[in-house]
Amino acid sequence: MTPIDDAIRPEELAALEAALPRKWWSGKRIVTAALITAAFVAALYGLQWASAPGVLTPAIPYYVEVPAMTVNLRAKGGERRYLKVQVVIEAASREDAAAIKARLPAVIDSFQSYLRALHPQDLGGASGTYRIKEELMVRINRAGPGRASDVLVQELIQQ
Repeated sequence: MTPIDDAIRPEELAALEAALPRKWWSGKRIVTAALITAAFVAALYGLQWASAPGVLTPAIPYYVEVPAMTVNLRAKGGERRYLKVQVVIEAASREDAAAIKARLPAVIDSFQSYLRALHPQDLGGASGTYRIKEELMVRINRAGPGRASDVLVQELIQQ
């Protein structure tokens, strides 16, 4: 017999390979698992590094409470509609909070002017509340030194 006749035919080879037990941990899977583990360790190390001393952390906000305000709304047909608003101003630093507190009467006056010009339909939904917050923030920052980083609505009641 020649060596070619002694060779295993391709269909016999396929049948033999199918009968062999499969290795779950092949070379590709081991490399992939090692890369995923390395990425996880690197991410944990990065988180540890970010919380290390000397790294900048977000500033602690300072809050300025504004007394509750009740204003008339501009309703059609002589109808009486009221709006009760209570907000807290968030300042980024102690100096900004002190500057806002010092000019709080001017801030309240600008709030009152804006809120009295509103119609009841201006307050509809979340977009109405968002618009009011943005307008109040603009009025705080226009009133003088010290900047507000946010206006937090504590109470917004339309009657």
